Amino acid sequence: MYKFFANKLEDGIFYFSDEIQKHFKVLRFNKENIIVNYENKFYECQFVFPNSAKLVKELDINNELDYKLCVAIPLIKQNHFEIALQKAVELGAYEIYVFQSQYVDKSNLNFDSKKQRYEKIIFEACQQSFRNYIPRLHDPISFSELCVLDIKNKVLAYENKKNNELIKDCQDALIIVGPEGGFSQQEIDYAISCNVQVVSLTKTILRAETALIYMLSKLN
Repeated sequence: MYKFFANKLEDGIFYFSDEIQKHFKVLRFNKENIIVNYENKFYECQFVFPNSAKLVKELDINNELDYKLCVAIPLIKQNHFEIALQKAVELGAYEIYVFQSQYVDKSNLNFDSKKQRYEKIIFEACQQSFRNYIPRLHDPISFSELCVLDIKNKVLAYENKKNNELIKDCQDALIIVGPEGGFSQQEIDYAISCNVQVVSLTKTILRAETALIYMLSKLN
């Protein structure tokens, strides 16, 4: 069955955004049964022409991880940033932090003008991957602010670190990948002083989005 996120429930009828209603027109629904996600729960529904769905029953579906695994993505080139967002959502990220560090390319600092597009990518990735929960995309913060977030376990990928042991405790964890220019030694020293675990992932240097996928898959 097709899966859609609803934005309103009233008297047993689900209603959808204009964007999703366009999908209904393309798919030419009549009385098909569909699965609806509303407020992190799934429901089997019957489509009601032209743009709503009648609740049939609640479904016992939970596709979320058993723990909150957050990610921190630097302000990298837009196409790479979008790939990182999509893969983070597909692999279960609960919250997505965005940060600026010393070697971030200043031409990438146009987050506000693109945030709506980024949130659409997150939404579509949630719908495609059958997520219960839509991750929150935070506004950019500094690297120093990132290091002191109130998250129990923080692990940072750094190519010059000699060990490759990832954290074993995934409860309340944040994984951090660097920008195209990497991290400065000063930033690494500061992260370590904030009890951030610094690890090396592979013998080769990975792009930010590749490092993110690698770390999420290891911790998943």
